[in-house]
Amino acid sequence: MAKKPLGIPRATLDRAAPDLLEFDPENPRFGGAGSQKSQQEIADMLLEEPHLASQLVDSLVENGFIDYEPLVVRKKAASSDKYVVIEGNRRLAAVKFLRQHLGEYPERKNDIDTVPVLIFAAKQTADEKKNVRAYLGVRHLLGIREWPPLSKAQFLEREAKAVGSLDTVLREVRLTKSQARRFLIPYRLLKKAKREMPHGEEFWVLAEALNRAGVKEYVELETDDALEITEYSKTKFSQVLDDLYGPVSPDTKKRIAARRKVAETRHLSVYAKVLASEKARNALHSGKDLSEAAIYVDTKEESLARLERLVSQLKVLVQKIAPASSKGTALRKAVNELEQAVKAFVQQDA
Repeated sequence: MAKKPLGIPRATLDRAAPDLLEFDPENPRFGGAGSQKSQQEIADMLLEEPHLASQLVDSLVENGFIDYEPLVVRKKAASSDKYVVIEGNRRLAAVKFLRQHLGEYPERKNDIDTVPVLIFAAKQTADEKKNVRAYLGVRHLLGIREWPPLSKAQFLEREAKAVGSLDTVLREVRLTKSQARRFLIPYRLLKKAKREMPHGEEFWVLAEALNRAGVKEYVELETDDALEITEYSKTKFSQVLDDLYGPVSPDTKKRIAARRKVAETRHLSVYAKVLASEKARNALHSGKDLSEAAIYVDTKEESLARLERLVSQLKVLVQKIAPASSKGTALRKAVNELEQAVKAFVQQDA
């Protein structure tokens, strides 16, 4: 007999056969990658990186399905006996995998003939939608089972359109506008510029870059109170994408990662400083690498430290490769003299 949980209108707690449960292709967790896939393709995708539902299989084998953590589902249609999973797609993928391999785990057959589900109607009321948003927000936007940044952005975008107000959604999911800005702005900017959406950590590189004042000012990025993009330079944004991900190959139409200017996120602060300086920026975009372009924005103290570091590295390099010959000896002597001259200069200038 289905039970109605307290405080959740028109939702019922019941059990359902996994064969009646379908993945939601538009689930924000998928970052848009599920929209054109079949149910089996989504199941296979969830088992692999970055979702790694395969890691849940061992727990299912050992413990069975945890009854107090039901899948959240909605009726596929009022007349249908099937359901679409709103929350719990990874667990469903693990259950379906286990059912396909019951020959290896016969002791678990009865445990996963049915699984607990919290059922919403096919057409949800405003209160039901609000409860689902709040539930997903607490779990996936605030860190209990946190989604990647791109999934967070897609969730907020979808719900804001459905409700007609980003502020309402943020209030319901208990997220501040400052928190939302970090992943919603890059998502909306990419959409507005009609650029390919990078996934995983690659998306977060852009999010972190746009959080730097130098990058934001270079792109001429302006947003309104609803975090909609109001102004930006398409040309400069294209240049930033090339710097972060590499230019697009004319042959493959894929980005050439080996030619990116910013190899690691820890270099984004330097990159932002370079973009803020016309001289440094011109050096970067005329062929210099990031460390060379950064010389133009170093303070005097940073330049002196850089000089000492480079000479020290040069000395080690020469000692390693210089042959035991008159030319090698002369080279080592010249580097030693350079090192002494640099030390004297730095001490005098300090």
